[in-house]
Amino acid sequence: MSEFKSKIMVKSLTVLMSIYNGETYLATAIESILSQTFTNFDFLIVDDASTDKSSIILKKFARQDSRIKIITNKQNQGLAYSLARGVEAATTPWIARMDADDIAIRDRLAKQMKYLEENPDIDILGSYALNINDSGEILGERKVPSDHKNICRLIWTNPLIHPTVIFRRSAILKIGSYYCKTRQRIPEDYQLWFRACAAGLQFTNLPEPLIYYRFSERNFVRNNLEFLLAHVLIGWQGCWLVKASPLAYLGITKPLVLGILPPGLRYLVYNWLKQFDPRTQVS
Repeated sequence: MSEFKSKIMVKSLTVLMSIYNGETYLATAIESILSQTFTNFDFLIVDDASTDKSSIILKKFARQDSRIKIITNKQNQGLAYSLARGVEAATTPWIARMDADDIAIRDRLAKQMKYLEENPDIDILGSYALNINDSGEILGERKVPSDHKNICRLIWTNPLIHPTVIFRRSAILKIGSYYCKTRQRIPEDYQLWFRACAAGLQFTNLPEPLIYYRFSERNFVRNNLEFLLAHVLIGWQGCWLVKASPLAYLGITKPLVLGILPPGLRYLVYNWLKQFDPRTQVS
C-alpha cells in the first residue's frame, strides 16, 4: 500500500516537537500546527523534564485535541535524545519536525505532503523560512539550496532548516536516527544530515518559506563554547565521511570564530557574513 493511500483511515504523518522550558512561545507554536489545512496527523510532543509552565500548557492542549500525544522525560536529556525517542515512538511513515518557538505557515504540511506524494523518491524535504525576532517581526527570508545535488555539495553548511523538515521515518531509523549517546548539547540535525547524505538519501528544499523561524541574538548566547566545538568536530568528521572539499573544513570553523567574539559583536558580524553564505548563492 502506498504511504499516501487511505488517508482517512490511516495517518501518514507525525509532527514531532521537543520542549524544554519554552513556555513563552509554546502555545503559539502548537496553535500553528493544530490550525494546519492538512489535518490528518499525530502531534507528538516530548517534554524534556521542563520546570516552567510548559507541561501545564501541553496538558491543556492535549485535553482539547486528541491528535496531541505527550511523552515526558523523567529528567532533562537534551534535544537529540528527545527527538530520537520521538522518532522511535512515532507510528507513521513520515515525520515533520517543529520547534517550540517557531510558527508554521498554515499550509506548510499540505504543501510538503503534496510534494512528497508527487515525488516518491524523496526522503528528506525542507523549505525556506522567514526569520522573525522575539517580538515576531519579520527580519528577512532564510534561503537554502533546493535541489539534491547542491544540498549534498553544501552539506557541510547545514543546508536544511531543521524545523521545516519532513523525513521518511524508516530511512532515518535505518541510518541510526538522532545521535543521543551523550547528554552534551550538540547540533543534532547537522550530524544526521551528514549520515543521510553518505547513505544516499534523497534531499529537496521547497523554494518558499513555510515557517516563521525565531532568530535573535539569543541564538548566539545559548550556543556556548562546548556546543561550538562539538559543531566543528561533527563538521570535520562529516566532511571526511562525505569526502567534502578542503574548503569545507575551513568553512566549518565559522560558528566557532563567531562564538569567541563579544556577544554584542557576534550578531553584527553574522549579518555581514551572510552575503558570503554559499547556501544563498544557489537555488
